[in-house]
Amino acid sequence: MSLPGGTLLLGADATLEPRSGRDAREMFEAVERDREDLREWLPWVDATRTPADALAYARFAERQAGAALAFDFSIRSNGRIAGAIGVHHLDWTDSVAHLGYWLAPGARGRGLATRAVASIERYAFERLGIHRLEIRCVIENVRSRAVAERAGYRLEGTLREAYALHGRFADLALYAKVAGDDRTVPRRGFTGERA
Repeated sequence: MSLPGGTLLLGADATLEPRSGRDAREMFEAVERDREDLREWLPWVDATRTPADALAYARFAERQAGAALAFDFSIRSNGRIAGAIGVHHLDWTDSVAHLGYWLAPGARGRGLATRAVASIERYAFERLGIHRLEIRCVIENVRSRAVAERAGYRLEGTLREAYALHGRFADLALYAKVAGDDRTVPRRGFTGERA
């Protein structure tokens, strides 16, 4: 099963482009440049040690997209990779998926992550037909939680010790939105700083 892909626009200065082998070297360079910062919340950074590792993941992402199991995108700002976002853990039976995202430090603070989440949300709800989207953030990850809240996701609870993070199990804040949620519903819970 293959679903429509293509570039998604985030405004005049940014796009989302399906991950591919063509951008693997640039993706590796983005990770390498900000390795210590990204590693704090993203354990996969330790497994991305060479351009070949980034290429292997890009090929994996292409296969996942071709089988409609996951959809990964590079976040580009002014033509350069600034991060990534994806729809993962697709459960077609229950129509549920997870959103995951990261931004390089130099791309933060301009609303780029929030715009990327909104664009991927439309993609998942309208093009993929997903009913429920979840964002799971390590409780202490203030920036990621702030993105989820700005995008209108509701804090539904805590998943205790649900994420292996550098030799410990971290609690996750579970945020979710379902197709048709009214974006004007007051938000409750944690409010963090701008990502």
